[in-house]
Amino acid sequence: MKLNSDPWGADVPSRFASLQFQDKAGWAALKEKLDAFGRASGLFDDFSVKQLTGVEGGPFQLQVRKFGKSGRKGPKRNLMDVGFGVSQVLPALAALFRADGPPMFLLQQPEVHLHPSAQAALGSLFCRTAEEGRQLIIETHSDYLLDRIRLDVRDRRTRLKPEDVSILYFERDNLDVRIHPIRFDEDGNIRDTPANYRRFFIDEVNRSIDY
Repeated sequence: MKLNSDPWGADVPSRFASLQFQDKAGWAALKEKLDAFGRASGLFDDFSVKQLTGVEGGPFQLQVRKFGKSGRKGPKRNLMDVGFGVSQVLPALAALFRADGPPMFLLQQPEVHLHPSAQAALGSLFCRTAEEGRQLIIETHSDYLLDRIRLDVRDRRTRLKPEDVSILYFERDNLDVRIHPIRFDEDGNIRDTPANYRRFFIDEVNRSIDY
């Protein structure tokens, strides 16, 4: 069965189910990567495809489960019954983990519906993907994602160097939008920021301190 790729990822569940039937080794390799991201992000510890009839092309469920602190395995839950964040990020993971994936990715706010630690884990995944020679162009509002990229570059978690990362900060100025190039240095400091960069967060902290 040939499945057409969908830019929104609607084909991903069927692709996973088909891969489990047609390529056991390929599915095992993909599952290992999904599980590793699930643990790093705190979203899940185990990802699986449950065939409901045992027939290729038949009904199936995507399932996830968490493990307890003692290693005790929790119940498997239908992906439709857990937070929307897992479903939201799954198409991006499917594309990034494909060995034959494209050399360039365009991602719009991939952090939507993800909690902070999962947003940070995405940052690490993006660094590892870029390390393989792929280019990622990402629109994001997530400080957690950017900070993780900054720290992973500083700590040399991958072969990426500060000059391999380019940040464009869009700032509204009356009815216009100004674009400011921002960079990291070797120590993980953010350079060339405009005066209003992160001003909201600074003001909120000052308000808390001055109470």
